Amino acid sequence: MELFEACWRQATPVFGSEAQETEDDLDLSATDRALLHLLHAGLKDETTCRQLGLSERTLRRRITDLTARLGATSRFQAGAQAVRRGWL
Repeated sequence: MELFEACWRQATPVFGSEAQETEDDLDLSATDRALLHLLHAGLKDETTCRQLGLSERTLRRRITDLTARLGATSRFQAGAQAVRRGWL
């Protein structure tokens, strides 16, 4: 039952047109939003680090965190989920 409930919370509505705000949306920092925009623009990690003033290790950690929060398995999927949720 718990596995079903966990999967259900992460599911994407097939015919839903509006993104629903979740608690994760409220915790999204300005740096995380900027990071998503830079990733969406296709910038390399090195350039993104310079733009945000982060080390490569911190950048990778933030990307991993955002990807997990979005329930994605790749950067591309994370971008698609961020757009769907209205984060971008």
